[in-house]
Amino acid sequence: MNGGQFGTVRGYLANADKVRSQGIETDFRINPSDRFLAYVSGAYTDAKYKKFTNAPCPPELSGGTLQAATATPDYSQPGVAGALSPRQCDISGQRLPGVSRWSASFGAEANVPVTLLANEGQAYFGGDGNYRSHWNSNASPSRYTEVRGYVLTNFRAGFRTDRFDVFGWVRNAFDKKYIDLLQVAPGNVGLIAGNPGDPRTWGATVKAKF
Repeated sequence: MNGGQFGTVRGYLANADKVRSQGIETDFRINPSDRFLAYVSGAYTDAKYKKFTNAPCPPELSGGTLQAATATPDYSQPGVAGALSPRQCDISGQRLPGVSRWSASFGAEANVPVTLLANEGQAYFGGDGNYRSHWNSNASPSRYTEVRGYVLTNFRAGFRTDRFDVFGWVRNAFDKKYIDLLQVAPGNVGLIAGNPGDPRTWGATVKAKF
């Protein structure tokens, strides 16, 4: 769907007959004292089209002269010059877009009591991150929209009291190169648009209560 007013593009599924999403999640947290805490959580998700027989075809099966409406769809000649393209594709049993089979998050923080400029508080250091396995970002899974899995890690260090919190932070600390999204651009066949993830970013934050 194209929004003409702002030139925006929005995509949605409207005709999948049946989908199923099932999985399992687990969480673990340890907090032995006021000076340390850590956590880890993970999930396994199995999300598939149970039935979707008239799905749009992925780009590798699109762009040619359409097969006859009465013909049985032939998926055997992807990308072959002069080959006929199926009018629709049966993607029943394939995975839903945007869903990683495996995902996890983790983090930890430690602190020590400190007096700084006559202010009693805590000096602390912490980190957190997340992982997701590979996933496909197109509604009809395509070899060209397969997004690789990645791990992102963040760190922070600072000083806090009951009245203020000052800390420095770094996001994507190991400068992981990753893709947020691969999208089949509308109005054409063969153009895949990608959104790269944020690079390593540094900064500082000051919070105060009045």
